[in-house]
Amino acid sequence: MSDAYIIIKQNEYMRRFRRAEATDPMRARSLADLGIKPSRIFRSMQDKAIFLPGRAPETHYMDTTAAEDFISSRRKRAFLLLLLGLAVVIVLFLLGRR
Repeated sequence: MSDAYIIIKQNEYMRRFRRAEATDPMRARSLADLGIKPSRIFRSMQDKAIFLPGRAPETHYMDTTAAEDFISSRRKRAFLLLLLGLAVVIVLFLLGRR
């Protein structure tokens, strides 16, 4: 799976929980209600405590704080990779001028 596909699916899952207002234990929904299959991507987000079990069996809700932190860390990582790539290009440019 490509990184872009994973990010698209992660965003889609979070969007579905937000639209269904499944953002606290009392409003938890089943994955079937949300149209989500328990994929590896979903389980990974569950492991990061973005999606938590609801009060009723087989229901889940999204922890909005954890979701925001997840998105923020993903953006920071992308920015750092961009800076690293830029630094490599600058070093290669400077070395090529010799």
